[in-house]
Amino acid sequence: MFFLAVAIGVAYFVTVTVGIESLREYVAAAGWYAVGLVVVLKATTIVVAPLGGTIIYPIAGAAYGFWPGLALTLVGDTLGSTIAFLLSRMFGRSILRFFTAESQTSTIDAVLAELDDKKKFARARVYFAGFMDLFAYAAGLTKKIPYWYFIVVHIAVHAPVAAFYVLFGDLLVSGNWLLTLPLGLLMSGLAIFGATRFTSLGAKGL
Repeated sequence: MFFLAVAIGVAYFVTVTVGIESLREYVAAAGWYAVGLVVVLKATTIVVAPLGGTIIYPIAGAAYGFWPGLALTLVGDTLGSTIAFLLSRMFGRSILRFFTAESQTSTIDAVLAELDDKKKFARARVYFAGFMDLFAYAAGLTKKIPYWYFIVVHIAVHAPVAAFYVLFGDLLVSGNWLLTLPLGLLMSGLAIFGATRFTSLGAKGL
């Protein structure tokens, strides 16, 4: 619900003070600089996990529209996830301690014990679809999960989630306010289900 409040606040500010047409004119005028900024910012929020990058999706949707906004954020997600995966694989478990809370250690350990198995990795990724950074770093610690398998599963699972967020931003600024409430509730429900299910699996050892 915090995300909904922030997203609505940002959309209201943009709509009232800037205007959607003006916003997209500014973005078009900025050209590749704006494109690069979205990609780099999104990648950075995965590499530096505590930053959090959820709000970038609706902003991209508002500025570029659904399909271009989705494409840009997914490029950033792919870049950031690749960097996180390679950092973890090169430097080992010590890198993970800098990007996760101490309270999550037991759950992470339970997940890591199963990530060498491709089927269990894919299932775990689905259950925890909203946390790209954790899985990117965790997957890098495994030895049997090749990069190509990781990135295909990682982005395939995440793409529908990203699409929801980008669509949310696009709908907010295009004036389709009534559609944002059920979409926002659906996203919140999925996040709660994923976190609850993931914690349960972690306690059971998947």
